Amino acid sequence: MQDKDEKTAQGGSMTRQQAEQEMEQLRKVFPSVRMLTAEQVQAGEAVGDAARQALEEKTTHSRMEYRGQELYEVTALFAQVEGTPCVLELERRLDRIMLLDPEESEQLFNNLAEYRGKLYRDAVTGAYNERYYQEKYRSRILTAGVAVLRVDDFKAANDVYGRYAGNSVLETVAGVLRRNLGEKDRLIRRGEDRLLLLLPEVGQSDFGQKLEHLRLQLAAAGVPGYSHLHISVSIGGVWIRDGEVSAAVEHAERLATYAQMQKNTVITEQQPERTAAAPVHRRQSVLIVDDSELNRKMLGQMLGSRFDIAEAASGEACLQLLEQNATGISIVLLDIHMPGIDGFTVLEEMNQKNLLEQIPVIMISSEDTVDAVRRAFDLGASDYISRPFDAKVVYQRIINTIQLYAKQRRLSAMAADLAFEKERASRMMIGILSQVVEKRNGESRDHVQRVAQLTSMLLAGLAQKTDRYPLTREMRRTIATAAALHDIGKMEICEDLLHKEGPLTEAERRTLQSHTLLGAQMLEEQPECRDDAFARTAYNICRWHHERYDGGGYPDGLQGEQIPIEAQVVGLADVYERLVSRPVDGHARTHSEVVQMICTGVCGAFNPLLLDCLQDMEAEIARAMQDTPEET
Repeated sequence: MQDKDEKTAQGGSMTRQQAEQEMEQLRKVFPSVRMLTAEQVQAGEAVGDAARQALEEKTTHSRMEYRGQELYEVTALFAQVEGTPCVLELERRLDRIMLLDPEESEQLFNNLAEYRGKLYRDAVTGAYNERYYQEKYRSRILTAGVAVLRVDDFKAANDVYGRYAGNSVLETVAGVLRRNLGEKDRLIRRGEDRLLLLLPEVGQSDFGQKLEHLRLQLAAAGVPGYSHLHISVSIGGVWIRDGEVSAAVEHAERLATYAQMQKNTVITEQQPERTAAAPVHRRQSVLIVDDSELNRKMLGQMLGSRFDIAEAASGEACLQLLEQNATGISIVLLDIHMPGIDGFTVLEEMNQKNLLEQIPVIMISSEDTVDAVRRAFDLGASDYISRPFDAKVVYQRIINTIQLYAKQRRLSAMAADLAFEKERASRMMIGILSQVVEKRNGESRDHVQRVAQLTSMLLAGLAQKTDRYPLTREMRRTIATAAALHDIGKMEICEDLLHKEGPLTEAERRTLQSHTLLGAQMLEEQPECRDDAFARTAYNICRWHHERYDGGGYPDGLQGEQIPIEAQVVGLADVYERLVSRPVDGHARTHSEVVQMICTGVCGAFNPLLLDCLQDMEAEIARAMQDTPEET
């Protein structure tokens, strides 16, 4: 995403060249600017104590100092220059005229404030940067929601589409977040794909809901100029009461890492009580669930040298611990027979909550009947150990199970990478084909790109508004990609007719409308496409994107939900784009005029839910259309 210079500048660490450039900027305010190493500061080469304090606290210090009758301002800024701790020492004499002139004094402090503001800002996103976090928040005690947000597949997208595309993703993410944050909230960039959110105004009960709202807002956002890119973020969050920010950030980082294993997910935890059985783990951890204190103690002694140990004396306590700290548990050792909720019920609950995908369970029980063992495996247990057992065997089987789950996660990540490469190749081929179609049909160069982008935005809005349609993220991506082929049937229509100006005869109109059937036929005639989900989606779009909700469209006069949802959405996107991009009597229509025309039925009837989405997203869609590159 960013080149090396940009990365080093971001976290308070910079190259020698960057340091020289920064010093040149500072000389516009301070006549004397020099850089001192830690050894020079400790050797007493600095002016006064400001540099020493800045070095010790890794922050910024300013002091006013008299030298005889003259007053000087000395400011020291801590910086890492090519990995070496340094101090930028800035010095300015404040003469009597300046001291007596309020306007000059105000200008000086304005210049200082402006420069310090730039020091604290990330150049790409406009968010605060790592320097700001280290100096202003790292050591603070807060009551707040602390969340780390990671952009999914960011490195892969950056490598495939280039740094400018990646920067556009980051700018979009930061813009959406800023619009949804309060005045006291803080947005801080802390790495290539990571953003830190500090939310002091959110309550504990609303924290998780707030992060989920942000995730949905980002999923619905389009990346200006890159309709093929879709934003997905994984968020880890911790709500703390009078807690240290740095510890909460570390915890949120771990949760974000677990969330990214699932992608497009929010995982939150409240601050654990001091008496909680499960600590914040730094080693792999084992949760022992058994109503027998003796059994728990024996297993704890066996495993304590290698693992962190958490205990639960009942199934209820186990589920409560998993709900509070699921990502801190590496494996569960579960007894079957316990008062209240037994081990089988715990397995069922974990399965329903998809916890077994991340946390393996080994049943340890004195019951070794075939039915009990079979039921445990049927419910998702990874292993079954009968008492009495050998300590070394238990230890090794735990290690093997944890390693197996780790390998499965790595394989899942590899499979995701392969799927991404396959999708990229498909998009490339479809992009080439769509350009051929556009040139053949006389469309504007960006028509297909705009329709695909609008389709993606409308699908995201529809998925948030209702669960009536099976619009998974993968399905939405497939529909947006297939939208590029909506007019492929026009390849079979005479060019003279496609480019004809003025009214059409009835025969010409019917011929032009036949492009829907011709496109569907082209897809249907490909044997390898008959059982392919993408091809079926493209077929539905080609054939029915001109159908209308009241039955007034073509070619089959379908109405209502007889029209596949993918064809409904692409049909609306196609009409919107054509109305916006084609001037009438030399005057372009505004986006508000186009929305009004569509919603009042000038262009036929559309699904009311889609019209609601269009109206809700009018401003966002207008911005996206303006940012899409125009034909030159």
